[in-house]
Amino acid sequence: METQQEWEKIKELFAAALERESGARDAFLHDACGEDASLREEVQSLLEAHNAVSELWQKPLSHRFAETIEGRSIGPYELTTKLGEGGMGQVWLAQQTAPLERQVALKLIRWGMYDENLLHRFQAERQSLAVMDHPAIAKVFDAGATVEGQPYFVMEYVAGVPITEYCDQKKLRIRERLELFVKVCEGVQHAHQKAIIHRDLKPANILVVEVDGKPMPRIIDFGLAKAIGPETAGESMHTKVGSFVGTPGYMSPEQCDPSAKDVDTRTDVYSLGVVLYVLLAGSMPFDTKGWKDQPFDEMLRRLREEDPLCPSTKVRSGKLDICGGGTGHRTKAACEPAAWRSRLDHDEGG
Repeated sequence: METQQEWEKIKELFAAALERESGARDAFLHDACGEDASLREEVQSLLEAHNAVSELWQKPLSHRFAETIEGRSIGPYELTTKLGEGGMGQVWLAQQTAPLERQVALKLIRWGMYDENLLHRFQAERQSLAVMDHPAIAKVFDAGATVEGQPYFVMEYVAGVPITEYCDQKKLRIRERLELFVKVCEGVQHAHQKAIIHRDLKPANILVVEVDGKPMPRIIDFGLAKAIGPETAGESMHTKVGSFVGTPGYMSPEQCDPSAKDVDTRTDVYSLGVVLYVLLAGSMPFDTKGWKDQPFDEMLRRLREEDPLCPSTKVRSGKLDICGGGTGHRTKAACEPAAWRSRLDHDEGG
């Protein structure tokens, strides 16, 4: 094992070699290491690892994941089917083989989304996550890292569909949607009472399964947004200033604002409001398609200062994607627009 002084020398030569063209590195190491073959081997090993990672990053994301995990087991988890892929990484259906056998969902965090302290932060969060026990919240079982150092999280596998899709497929009426949404709120309230914030509530993270023929929402990824966020000493209910994790359109204004200091349980309440809006109006309060082309300050200004249309007005305005073909959410308004608008008007006091 190298001493601290030897390791500093290795790092120094490694950094210096990286500043040179790849074809000139061998000559540099020959001159810099002299007769110390061991020193040269150590630096060369680091350079080879660096080159391998660089080549991996030049490939599409799907190829990177395929090369690192496809056809393999990660610890006691045997990967079987890819369930999805997003900004955070990939989610796989896996078969746990020990200490018990069961199906789980394994989320592999994307390269670049984490630092060396991520697992330590998650371990600190595990105790908080473990105290949550509510039928509307999917459990987080385990966390670890692949041999390449890529973190993963193991969660309860929920074979459900997003709440918006479920309501559309079943053509649920307004009251039925509200009854289902109340169950979601009860799960979020339970987590807030345990001092856990989701930070990324959206239909894709609120799945619905049927238990004895009755719909039951299951909120997934609870607490993971905080686990992958930057570390903050003494953090309890707040995220680190200058960072945010979430999905545009569902994020509260303070969660979008890097300078905000008061990101707390209210950000989940805001996101729940957006989910409810989509369930009732069939589209989001704000059209986020053009946000990426707007200055960041303008996006924040709109979130803070502009009030969205009431759901009934949104339906009446014809801005709802009715009867398919578009990219928006469909609702029962597609089948009974007049009755739907009337009921929304009544509930809104219009």
